[in-house]
Amino acid sequence: MPAEQIDYRIVWLTLLAVGYNALLAIFNAHVAGIGFSAVAASEIVILAACVLVLLRSGLTPDSANTLWFCCGFLGLALLVSLLNEKIFVDAFRNALIITIFVCLGRRINFKTLDRTVLVCSIVVLGFLILELSSLTTYAGFFRPAQYFFATRGTEEFELDDSGLFRNALGFAGRFSFGIFDGPRTSSIFLEQVSAANYAGVLCVFLLALWPHLGKWSRLIHASTAILIIVSNNTRTTSILFLVSVMGYWIYPRLPKYLNVLLAPAIICMGVVVYLANPYAAGDDLVGRIAHTGQIIVKMGFAEYAGMRISELGKLMDSGYPYVIYSSTVLGLILHWLYVCFIVPQHTPEQRRCAYGLAVYTFMNLLIGGTAIFSIKVSAVLWLLVGFMSAPQRNSVLSTHSFAPVSGTVKP
Repeated sequence: MPAEQIDYRIVWLTLLAVGYNALLAIFNAHVAGIGFSAVAASEIVILAACVLVLLRSGLTPDSANTLWFCCGFLGLALLVSLLNEKIFVDAFRNALIITIFVCLGRRINFKTLDRTVLVCSIVVLGFLILELSSLTTYAGFFRPAQYFFATRGTEEFELDDSGLFRNALGFAGRFSFGIFDGPRTSSIFLEQVSAANYAGVLCVFLLALWPHLGKWSRLIHASTAILIIVSNNTRTTSILFLVSVMGYWIYPRLPKYLNVLLAPAIICMGVVVYLANPYAAGDDLVGRIAHTGQIIVKMGFAEYAGMRISELGKLMDSGYPYVIYSSTVLGLILHWLYVCFIVPQHTPEQRRCAYGLAVYTFMNLLIGGTAIFSIKVSAVLWLLVGFMSAPQRNSVLSTHSFAPVSGTVKP
């Protein structure tokens, strides 16, 4: 494919990864009921189609590091399955999504990445505006509560008949900007956490490529992120947005790979917050951080060795313990090092991307469990990371440096 041509296969596959839950919800609401198997099968089909694109186009020569990352998690999945005497591939599935989209990102040009994220943001913004302007229409079209009951078994809230996912409804006393009344927004993601995380992904995208985006792209992405933040009332992404604004000027001035200290510092902070507030509980920021710190403090050898996957259900709001329980402490170390070193830090754009990726990942792991690994948001993030980590991005970015890697390794 010519260097200047947009690869629309990537555009449509990424958009499908972002919005496949919405398509399934429409089918469930208006055609026929579905279950979890339909969700799993849809994700498998999307990933298989992405692999087919990679195999037809050829892997780039620099794909070895991310393939070894995937192989490492495959080995850990086998280990955890043996220790628990049951097949368990959650952590490997997360690593596979990362690997596939990083490899895709390394073979695309800037126009393809720009068009892909722009299309995703336009769709997200469009459904967000629909949700804010006519909640009844939005809920009737997707029927999120019905969909998540059918696919996850999440019961509808008995005191609410809006048809929305119960976790989007919020509660009295929860943090709010006070700008929009009503439930926390979800847009095409149908649930509020993924919408908030998409705004976080846009922060990383804008950090990395702001000077190279057109004015309309900047406006759409920034408007989407800000509207999600103020209507979703997301605390973590609000902080991330402010950090990103300051980081745009600060990150290029920081030493290379100093981001490797971020995860240990955040884990220590979680433990300190718990020790200082051992009885903190609830859905405020201190309570969420202390909850993760408490789990970390109380973990023993069996947890660090991945022998307690039966207890994963209690870790949906605790990311670091979730990664350890599902892939052993080695999995956490592998993920930590991959996030910190996957993007070379030779240019200001790469430095911003690398630090933005680390802040987004390690902040979320302190107060969230599985949300950042969802293909709905990770597809866009890791496509960006793959693009920024390609070898030709190691010099000052220009129009010419946005061309795909020359030469591929055919399978």
